[in-house]
Amino acid sequence: MADQNEYEVGYGKPPQHTRWKTGQSGNPKGRPKKIKEFEKLLDIELSKEVSISENGKQVRLPKRELIIKTLVHDALKGDKRALKILMPYITEHKTITGFEPDAADRAAFIQLLSEFGEADDDQQTDREDASND
Repeated sequence: MADQNEYEVGYGKPPQHTRWKTGQSGNPKGRPKKIKEFEKLLDIELSKEVSISENGKQVRLPKRELIIKTLVHDALKGDKRALKILMPYITEHKTITGFEPDAADRAAFIQLLSEFGEADDDQQTDREDASND
């Protein structure tokens, strides 16, 4: 006990019983390592939730779901780029539970595909004309 009484406690001199033990770190887990891989960073960011208003209600959705909702919404409004991204998925998964396309649906789908192909041809022609200038 004589040693404790001789030790001066003050600024920069904490009491002996509160000091770190030899070999003990003040931060045992340490600083988290930085994530350097793009895919991991992207997955982390796309998993974060955002709050949106849907049908008058506040809903929390992961960012990846919001991107898909926006893409489908844009395609429904006639955005050809959004349609170009979605068409492979639409053609791959032609059947929807409870829905059987009839002749009119198939005709509309074929017309949409032909218009979509013409739009691609027009864009390709425009690019070729621009590169020739």
